[in-house]
Amino acid sequence: MRPVRIIAAVMFAILTLLTAPAWAAPAAPTLRVSPGSVAAGDSVTLSGSVGRESAGSECATGVRLLSRAFDSNQEFADVPAVPVAVRPDGTFTATTTIPRSRAAGTYPITGRCGGANFGGATLVVRAPASPTTTPTPLSPAGTAPPVTQPRVPAPTVAGPPTQPATQLASRWIIPGLAGLGSGSLAVLGVWLLYRRRHPASPTAAMTTRGEC
Repeated sequence: MRPVRIIAAVMFAILTLLTAPAWAAPAAPTLRVSPGSVAAGDSVTLSGSVGRESAGSECATGVRLLSRAFDSNQEFADVPAVPVAVRPDGTFTATTTIPRSRAAGTYPITGRCGGANFGGATLVVRAPASPTTTPTPLSPAGTAPPVTQPRVPAPTVAGPPTQPATQLASRWIIPGLAGLGSGSLAVLGVWLLYRRRHPASPTAAMTTRGEC
């Protein structure tokens, strides 16, 4: 009968381990960070457990995760702290963003509750990625398009008004012809008046004919 009892005891122990409640917390406190290396400005996930012995103590209400890599909205002993609620099984999970201004380096992470520290993890912070700029597309020839300057009209210089040649000709020729005609008529009138007052005598006329 003893072998049967031994086998039954072993089977009972195995079944007890297999059917243990899923909420059973690990025996020792744990703390993890994922991913373990990020660029400043990215987020990380913090997870772990306060341990089986601390699950029923004041650590069961909440913990603080301390690291100089975190944001300084809340602090504990001058160290930035992230408050995290603890589940009934003693586990916890939180997500936080590393400030973009945080210097590159290796930062330790510590959990604290019940007046004591627990667990430990390490986070590597890299320099933030520089923003990329899209280059301006060039022209098909591979050169920048030429810059066209606005055309400025040449200054005009005011001068004396000019008149067409035909207007000048009509202005001077017509009065000249009129003056010439008037002069000719005046000469003809004077000559006729002279002939009228000084008619040719018959003697002069006969002398003129005899000489001929």
